[in-house]
Amino acid sequence: MSRELSRVRVRPRGRVNRRLLRSLVAVVAMSGAVGLAAGPASAAQTCTGAADSNLCLAINRLDNGLFAVHVGIDVHMSLERAQEYIDDPGDPLRVTIRGDDSGKLAEFLFTVPLTTLGASAGFGLSGDFDTVVTGNALNEDSGQDEIRAVVTLIDTDTNTVDATFVSNRITGNWP
Repeated sequence: MSRELSRVRVRPRGRVNRRLLRSLVAVVAMSGAVGLAAGPASAAQTCTGAADSNLCLAINRLDNGLFAVHVGIDVHMSLERAQEYIDDPGDPLRVTIRGDDSGKLAEFLFTVPLTTLGASAGFGLSGDFDTVVTGNALNEDSGQDEIRAVVTLIDTDTNTVDATFVSNRITGNWP
């Protein structure tokens, strides 16, 4: 009986070290794999969460110096009013990306085309806008760049601007 207890209590050091080494290698390999998966997908996103709307701007790095720009908006209104905007000819929502210098909307950079438009009782009028641009398109000045999305709600029956929504600022250093 005492022989069995000594076998249980005493382990050869080499065996313990090999197990620790294997565990350490496994952990490092796993963290490296996770790091590789997350590396190229650098992203920035901001949402306003305002009472009358929620406007989100996201920029995701792609390959070869390209960036996916996504703008999404929910303009809070009744389903009937939202459907009226959708039923009118033309797109009721338009998006431009602009530079932001010291909190003021500065130069026009580019437009973002509408990809989906919808109406719901829960969110009102919703739109998604997507485009892919080069880093140069996001480079609004030398050094740190600051950009915002500006969404314009247009009543296409009367060709009047009903509202303008401005996203929070995203900063980056785009080439």
